[in-house]
Order: sequence, then structure tokens, then C-alpha cells
Amino acid sequence: MIRSTANFFVRVMERYLPDPFLFAVILTFVVYAAALFMTPSSPLDLIDYWSGGLWGILAFTMQICLVLVTGAALVKTPAVTNALNRLCSVVNTPRAAYAFTVLISSLANLLSWGVGLVVGAVIAQQMAKRIKNVHYPLLVAAAYSGFVIWTMGYTSSAALLVATKGHPLEKTIGVIPISDTLLTPFNLITAALIVIALPILMIAMAPKDKDVRSIDQSLLENEEAATLEVAIQPAPQSWASKVEQLRVLNLIIGVAGAIFLFRYFGKGGTLDINIVNTTFLIAGLLLSRSPIEYVNNIMEGGKSLGAIVLQFPFYGGIIALMEKSGLAVIISQWFTAISTADTLPFWAFISAGFLNIFIPSGGAQWAVQGPIMVEAAVQLGADIPKVVMGVAWGEWTNMVQPFWAIPVLAIAGLKAKDIMGYCVLTLIVTGVLFSIGALFL
Repeated sequence: MIRSTANFFVRVMERYLPDPFLFAVILTFVVYAAALFMTPSSPLDLIDYWSGGLWGILAFTMQICLVLVTGAALVKTPAVTNALNRLCSVVNTPRAAYAFTVLISSLANLLSWGVGLVVGAVIAQQMAKRIKNVHYPLLVAAAYSGFVIWTMGYTSSAALLVATKGHPLEKTIGVIPISDTLLTPFNLITAALIVIALPILMIAMAPKDKDVRSIDQSLLENEEAATLEVAIQPAPQSWASKVEQLRVLNLIIGVAGAIFLFRYFGKGGTLDINIVNTTFLIAGLLLSRSPIEYVNNIMEGGKSLGAIVLQFPFYGGIIALMEKSGLAVIISQWFTAISTADTLPFWAFISAGFLNIFIPSGGAQWAVQGPIMVEAAVQLGADIPKVVMGVAWGEWTNMVQPFWAIPVLAIAGLKAKDIMGYCVLTLIVTGVLFSIGALFL
């Protein structure tokens, strides 16, 4: 039954899911129309809101691009590549590959969503190269499915923000330590249930042999050619080419960066996106054999940035439309109006999942929705930390929002419609588990 259901959604997505850029354009039209009919904003006001938001997330755009290129460059270093190969060597069958890929991706995403996206995609590629008769789209879907629990882990935007002194809502709710959000039984137990359920789901969705689609051989040939090109580089002759091969330059910068990170975490620093990128950068330099090798790895990892960069202005415009028109407030208030103290965390989760389709950023979504949900929690006497996590868990609808799949797809060499059918099943199963956590744990 699960396999046939997955096949149904795969056919639907292959037929109807547009390219992620067109998905962003369609969402822009939907939000504009909704704001026009549901808010007092005029058509020209909405155009002003949209155009004003186009370049409002440029810093975030660069951060995400760096996650992809520095993460990909780190994974391409010999040490990491060999470690991942050894890790993958314990798996020998297609079903075990699907389960193992989503398990590693889930655990990596609990540590850091940036780590999880890159590692999951690379693990999927390695599995596809090693194991015969493995369905590559399901492998990549498994790699992306692990992303569903990133908000339950160490880089959870909402949980880290409310744990930071001076956050915007401190006067209302104070500083909430992660011991009251991320480390509570309701979050840990729900995360454990999802980590257990996802491998079982991936195995259940495994297609029949006749439906298996292997990895495109051109991807393997391109990777082998790139590896061979690096391996047969001629011995340096000029002064410039000799400097390009000096590993000591990598070591000097890498050691300096490692000292900074050690001091930063020693002072109680938290893991945000800038620190993730710094860690990727430093680790990549330290593990590369020369400066020019690291440059080549960065160039290879950045080949797909165009598709990512193109979409960010549109999501910046969507965020501005929803925030400045008051549409996000109206939608959130629909759900708070039907909530009680006990059910508010659940409705916070559902409403956040709906808004996440249009604002696929944990930090941006919390900035828009957080104040509304916190005010409702105070008025109803609800458990505020649980409401915070309910909003954070709403990122689960990323399983049908292809925005965050782009880095995974860029590394894997697939299109969104190739994997999103399987991700719909991930959405359904994890949605049930998240709901149980929000209502009963």
C-alpha cells in the first residue's frame, strides 16, 4: 500500500510540479492575490511591498550559497571522501541503502541543517555508485527527508533565538534556555520516533526492480574526470604555480580559524549559520592538499548557484508581502482563534507549516509568526516553550516546498519533481508524529 501510494504521488509530482523557480513565481501570484482580497492594501501598495522586499535577504542569500559551496568543497576533500566511502561500505543492498541514507541525513541535520543537506546528498551519490539496482530518486529523497527534523536539533532558529539574551520578545517571555525547548522529553521523544520511522518508510517505498532508475552515468563520468584532472596536474614550474601548491598556506589560515572557533565555543557561543560556514571553510582548508585544490573544489561546488540565487529575491518579496500587508497575521490569528491552552502548540505547528510554504526560512518565519503565537500563549496560559517548538516544527512542510531541496538536487544531479513524490509520504508520516508530540507528549 505504501509503495503504491508513493508511486501515485511520484506520478503527480512528475506531471504537475514545476521547476522550483516557477514554484516561487506561482507562490508570488498566490500571495499577492490573497493579500489583495484579505487585507486593506491597494494593488500599488502590494507592488511596493513586493519590490521593497526583493533585496531584503541578500545577506541570507550569500550565507546559503556559502553553505553549499563550502560544504561541497569540504566533502570533496580526500579525507572526508574516504571516510564517507568507508561509512557506506557497511551497506550492500538497496533497501539498506535507503534506510541508511535517511538515518545518516537525519542525524546530521540534528547537528546542523547545513551539514545534513550536504552530507545526505553525498551519501546518496556514494550509495548509488556502490550498490547495484538501487533507485536513485528514492535515495536522494531519503537524503532530503532527513531535513524534516532540523528544527529539533542544535541549529533550530526559533529555539536558539529565544535562548539568546536581548531577543525581540524577551520582555514578554524572558530568555528560554534550550533545556526547556530542544532538550525536553516532548522534543527528544518526537525526534526519536521520527528517526526510527523514516528508515522504515524508505524501505516500504522501495520500488519493484522493473521501476528502478539508476544514477545517470554522465554524473559519474564528470566526477571521475574532475578527480583525474586534479590527480594528473603537472608539477609546478613557475613561482605562482608553486605557491598555489603550498599546503602550509592552508594550514596557517586553518589553524588561525580553529583557534577562533575554540575560543568562540569556549565562551558559550552558539552554532548559527555564520559559524557553520566558518567551520566548513576552516575544515575544508585544513583537509585540502593545496590552496588551488580547495579553489577547484569550491568552483565545482558552486556550479549550481544560479538556480539558488535566482529564487531568493522572489522569496524576499513574498516575505515582505505577507508581513507588510498583514496577511501573515491574519492567517496566524485564524488558528489562534480556535486554540485552547492545550491545543495551541498543535495549531502553532499547523499554521507554521502552512506559512512555511510561502516563507521557507525558520528565522524569517519566526520573526513574522512568533510574536502572534507568543501573545496567544500568554493570553491562554499555554506552555510557551512548547508553542515555540510548535512554530519551529512547522518547517516540516519543506517536504513539499522544493526550495531547500535545491542544494541536495544540485549535488545529486536530479530535479525536484524526481524526488518530491516520495517526500509527500515523508510529510504525511512525520506530520502525524509531530502532531502526536504537540498534542500528547
